[in-house]
Amino acid sequence: MPHFDGMPLERDPAVLSALYLGRIQSAVSQANDGAMIVLAGRLIRESLITALRQEGHAFTDERFFDWFAGLSTLSDVSAHKLRPPRALCQAILTELRHNPWHHLAVASQRIGEAFLAPIDLDRNEGHEDANALLAEARAVITAIEPCNTDLPFSPVAALFSAARQSLHFARQERGIELIKGPRSAVAVEVGEQAHSRWALDILAGGYLAPRHGLPFAAPLPGLLTLTFESSAAVDQDMPFTPSPSGRDRESLTALCNALWSLDRFIQDAIRDAGCIADKLQSCRSNGRAGDVAGYLAGFGTLRGVQIEKVIGASRLGVRTIMATLAQAGLVEGETSRNAATMHRFAPREVVHAQAVQDQEDFAFSSQAIDEFQSSMDAIDELLRRSSPRPSEGES
Repeated sequence: MPHFDGMPLERDPAVLSALYLGRIQSAVSQANDGAMIVLAGRLIRESLITALRQEGHAFTDERFFDWFAGLSTLSDVSAHKLRPPRALCQAILTELRHNPWHHLAVASQRIGEAFLAPIDLDRNEGHEDANALLAEARAVITAIEPCNTDLPFSPVAALFSAARQSLHFARQERGIELIKGPRSAVAVEVGEQAHSRWALDILAGGYLAPRHGLPFAAPLPGLLTLTFESSAAVDQDMPFTPSPSGRDRESLTALCNALWSLDRFIQDAIRDAGCIADKLQSCRSNGRAGDVAGYLAGFGTLRGVQIEKVIGASRLGVRTIMATLAQAGLVEGETSRNAATMHRFAPREVVHAQAVQDQEDFAFSSQAIDEFQSSMDAIDELLRRSSPRPSEGES
């Protein structure tokens, strides 16, 4: 395992990566199906949002869910120069549908059925372009020399090196942009604003699992940062001299951040799945209700018609399920700006009507009050007897 000389072990990205990887392996081996469904939904959401933002689309999380539900555009800003968002997400969902991790493949299929975003204007070119990027990412990973190691450090460093050498995924050189004024144009130097390394991110899990330590082929959104530009400049700025090169340090730090995020997602999924199971334990039939709650907890907010497509239920069936989840204190419905009801996972404590009634009816009996007053009188009398009498001459 690589190590940074002069850096405390608790801050060494290689040591932290090993720690997070061990936690992930342990958690996955103990997680039940409910937790894995929540985790799969969360990773799908993170992959889609990360890819859209890497491509240059600007939006809030709330706007993403409205767009995904077909209630609005992704952004109010013109994005005709960017890759079409719907085609981009459809390509990612299709790719994840073929993932060897069963829970992710099933979740991608179901969430893909609920993808109601507005159709792109140039949808044909958008689909071809997005699929070509995924094909190029697959070719880049396939061309990497095999690494005979059970740990992910060297394979991730090789992946970063391959990305830097790719025409599609390498960092773009700084360019010049002309800003036109009323009388003249001003040349402004601009850095890399958008990129497509999301294609490598969603394939990275299959590259690392299971030969290189990752227990399942989870996508790692945001892994391929490629912030490194000059090893000499970075090494001079660092207060210590690392054993690995600056570029290796970058890949290790990125791996550490990606594994930390994945570990956090798994812990959140286990907690949410446990909450769902506990609150639905007393329900007569909670199978489909549990699935709906799992997708809401993992992927996020969905409207009723989307839930119908996710679980293949009728409108009446979804209403019954949502009423059950609301009564159990697991979901809340809120009205979007288009007057559609959006359901979100919002676990809360439920106060049962019987408990409230018992609290309202509770009161002390008159006999208990009399006994309490007698006890207090007896204590007062005892205190008077035991108090010292004032000496003569004292008033």
